[in-house]
Amino acid sequence: MTARRIAATTHWLGGCMQAMASDGPVHYHVSAYLISGSAHTVLIDTGDPRHWPLIETQLDEALAGRPLDYLLPTHPELPHAGNLPALLARYPGAEVVGDVRDYHLHYPEYAHRLRPLAPGDRLDLGDRQLELAEAYIQDLPNTVWAYDPGDRVLYVSDGFSFVHDVPALPSMGDDEPGHRPGECRLLSTEMPAAPTVDQAAYGTGRALYWTRYVDVTGTFGRIGEFLAAHPAELIAPAHGNVIADVPRMMTTALAAHRQVYNAYA
Repeated sequence: MTARRIAATTHWLGGCMQAMASDGPVHYHVSAYLISGSAHTVLIDTGDPRHWPLIETQLDEALAGRPLDYLLPTHPELPHAGNLPALLARYPGAEVVGDVRDYHLHYPEYAHRLRPLAPGDRLDLGDRQLELAEAYIQDLPNTVWAYDPGDRVLYVSDGFSFVHDVPALPSMGDDEPGHRPGECRLLSTEMPAAPTVDQAAYGTGRALYWTRYVDVTGTFGRIGEFLAAHPAELIAPAHGNVIADVPRMMTTALAAHRQVYNAYA
């Protein structure tokens, strides 16, 4: 897969894992995103180490000779931060930014290249500033989201992922948001059909186990307030297709979270 330009200065990178379902192969995304500001570049998430040769090629293409200045892993799990050593070795001027409170334990040799940023802090890219945001839907305590006002993209880590109408994936794990081969670089509006509430709930209740016990109605109200102040044309998750129909997905995702919660209440 090649990098796909999804906005004026934003590329969608990464690769897919594959498993065999009862009726054929199924994929799921492990995505990263490159933003190229006028002065600086930033890579949000790093992709899975198994995809490093692919990501290295995609970055070369998307950077077009520019250096990589910043790395923003949304949290320190393997699909989000696993390529940090390879990236830091390849781009010696790059810094790791975000909630990096424990990254020195994972990568002590790069402790001097960690730069803490908290929600509300901004990263200067030249023509605009990338804003770190609270992770309203989080996997780990130091999960962060980010908002790019230039291309109007909200980066949501493990939030807003959804499974398409495919069988259970026992060899991959039944918490992964699956899609068919050939759909790996499609926006949500380019997919054969929009995700249903059941499809969004399927992955939510398994990948984000805490959602079984937390009513997130108020949380989605806060997400709505954030989006009112930070208009987003795209929502970019680490797993799942890039969302181009933001109002529809907000409604579907909230209904999915409510369905999961009500099933265990």
